[in-house]
Parts: sequence; C-alpha cells; structure tokens
Amino acid sequence: MSEKPDEILTLFSKSEELLEMFRKGRAFTEELMSENERLRYRIVQLEKEKMDLSGTLMREVERLRLENGQMSQKLDFLDGRFHEIEAENKDFAQRYVEVEEQNENLANLYVASYQLHSTLDPGEVVQCIKEILMNLIGSEEFGLFVVDEETSELVLAGWEGEIAARLDRGRVAFGEGLEGIVALKGDPFFTEDAGDRGEVCACIPLKIKERVVGVIAIYKLLPHKGRLSALDHQLLELLAGHAATALVSSKLYATADRKLKTIEGFMSLLRVK
Repeated sequence: MSEKPDEILTLFSKSEELLEMFRKGRAFTEELMSENERLRYRIVQLEKEKMDLSGTLMREVERLRLENGQMSQKLDFLDGRFHEIEAENKDFAQRYVEVEEQNENLANLYVASYQLHSTLDPGEVVQCIKEILMNLIGSEEFGLFVVDEETSELVLAGWEGEIAARLDRGRVAFGEGLEGIVALKGDPFFTEDAGDRGEVCACIPLKIKERVVGVIAIYKLLPHKGRLSALDHQLLELLAGHAATALVSSKLYATADRKLKTIEGFMSLLRVK
C-alpha cells in the first residue's frame, strides 16, 4: 500500500511531462501555422508584385516598340534624304564638270576668235578655222566652203580628209546636196551620227546677218568623239559667226589691197610718163 502513492506520483509526473509536450507541440504547430500564413501572404504579395511588374514591363516593351517604329521611320526618311542628297551632289558635280568644260571651250573659242580676227590674210583665216574644227570641235573630216556670188556656188576653200575626192571640181551649187540646201535656207543641220557611215554630222551656214557667205560641213568626227554635244552645237554656231566675219573681212581686204596695188601701179606708170 505504501508503493501506490509513489506510482501515482510517477504517473502524475509523466502526465505532466506529456501535457508539457502537448503544449509545446501545440505552440510549435501554431507557430508553423502563423509562419505558413505569413508565407502565403508574402506569396500573394509577390504574385501581385509580379503581375504589376509584368504589366510595367509590357508597357515598357510597347513603348520601346513604338519608339523603335518611329526611329525606323526616321531612319528610312534619313536614308531617303541621303540618297537624294547624294544624287544631287552627283548632279552638281556633273554640272560643275560640264560648266568647267564649257568655260574651257569658251576660253579656247575666245582665243581662236582672236586669232581669226588677228589676220586679214584669207589663207591664214582658212587655216585658223581648220585648226578650230580639228582641235576644239574634234572633226576628222570636214569641208569649208565659201560662196562664189558670180556663179551662186559653194567653193571648197579648205578641207581635211577625203572630202575633195567626193566633190566635182570642189564646187556645190545652191540647193544641191546638203551643203547647198543649208546655204540656200540658211539653217544649221545637226545629227547624232559620228560620221562612221559616211553621213554628214553637221552642216552650219556662215552668215553675216541673213547673208550666207559660206558653209562648214563636218563629215566625220575623231575616234574619241562619239557625237556632237549640245555644247558643240553652240560652239559651232558661235564659230560660224566669227568665221563669216573673218572670211569677209579678209576677202574685202585682199580685194582692196589688189585694187590699191593696181592703182599704185597705174599711178607709177602715169608718173613715169
């Protein structure tokens, strides 16, 4: 009977320990549940932050896409302007080269016209015109005709190439052949041909006002000259005016000089008598 109280005490002590363990287990469980609740709440917050961040990123991506589209349009515009400016620069450079060439040709024509008017010898005038046609225009075969007012014919005064063999006695009647037609009408004639097929490249009347005093006919160009350009047309028309004046001046001077020498000879004979 004396051992039963001890057993009861032992059992009571064990039950106390067991209750303590239950209490600790309950507290730990409650702590786990609280932590689980906190973690779930944190997960919800993270999910919300993720959704907000995803929306922000989507908006940023859309903004960048719009900016990229705008930049692409600007790039296309600038690329188009670049090609336009490049084409304008090429055109400007080509025009600059053409202007330089035109200035050079005009300077050469000025020198040539000065040489034309620096002499009153008909032979020197003809030779000067030939040099201009060869060096400035690039003619390989050509003929320089002057008008014989007594017979109304064109007389071959200077040439280069085989033109002399094509003409009968070096004369062409007004209205016959291209040379005669140009002399009759007084209008210049130009083609795109270089004379390789034996055709006339150009035929220009030499006029003083409306009076035709001669004709320049170009039959073949030099090998490097593919065709006569618009600048060549202008140079030929300018040359025609200067050449006509020089030819008439030299002819009048030669005639006056012959008459003067005749008069001087006649006067010397009178003085001797």
